[in-house]
Amino acid sequence: MITPHFPMIGLLAALLATPAALASGADEAVLLQVGDITVTAQDLQRDLSLLSDNRRNRALSGPEPLKELLREIYVGKRMLAEAERLGLEQTPTVQARLAAERRRILAEALGKHLQQQVTPADFAALAREHYVAHPDQFLIPAQFKVAHILKRASCDCERAAKQRQIEQVQARLQAGEDFAALAKTESDDTASAAQGGDLGQWLKRDELVTPFADAMVKLEPGQLSGVVETQFGFHVIKLLERQPARQQSFEEVQPSIEQRLRENYGKDQLQQRAATSYQPGAEAKFNDPAVEAFLRGQ
Repeated sequence: MITPHFPMIGLLAALLATPAALASGADEAVLLQVGDITVTAQDLQRDLSLLSDNRRNRALSGPEPLKELLREIYVGKRMLAEAERLGLEQTPTVQARLAAERRRILAEALGKHLQQQVTPADFAALAREHYVAHPDQFLIPAQFKVAHILKRASCDCERAAKQRQIEQVQARLQAGEDFAALAKTESDDTASAAQGGDLGQWLKRDELVTPFADAMVKLEPGQLSGVVETQFGFHVIKLLERQPARQQSFEEVQPSIEQRLRENYGKDQLQQRAATSYQPGAEAKFNDPAVEAFLRGQ
């Protein structure tokens, strides 16, 4: 089943087509014809210009993908012709939507035009100003690699038994048994148990439940915690590695700051331009009686 291309592309072409463009289309090569409806090279070029790069590349990858796009364009033109035959473009709702879509398209085009006229900024200097003003944004918190052995208590009725089991595990660890070997045989966290209890990634304190995190941050690498109870059950925790918190240097973060500033700069300039150039100013006069009459009519 062919998904109609008309709502996205056929409508835009219908809105923006000019008599001159339509006249020149009469001399274009016809790529697909069904009855009196044709799809020309000009139609194809229009639609290609509106596609994403990936979609355009797929369409141009060979005859069959291109023919599929031509079929989509035909469906849109066929639906457009049928809608016009039924006089649907004359209905108030469709008229309103066409007018709103035309405003949106031209406003977007104006925005891109204005963006090209924006005076380039010294983004390196702006990036350094941002870095100095917001040092907290570039602080990497302490990170931890940690392993645990868990005895999961799925209900209060299991709590006492699971606590005794984890205390037995703790005693075996204190007696010198290997943590990773015990994790593989004793831990109820089967995912980490297979890795000797290793949770497998660098973790920040705020990513973990509070009792677990509070116990973890007090440990030195290689050190074991006491029994820690969380909502998941009872744990014995082993700290594997620790990376202390550090402030990123400006050189590390400069590219990302500049990229963000470049993305926002054009938008900010356009918003300022819109606020000063296109908003109704102090000279604007509302016809209050007409406004009130309209509301009463609604």
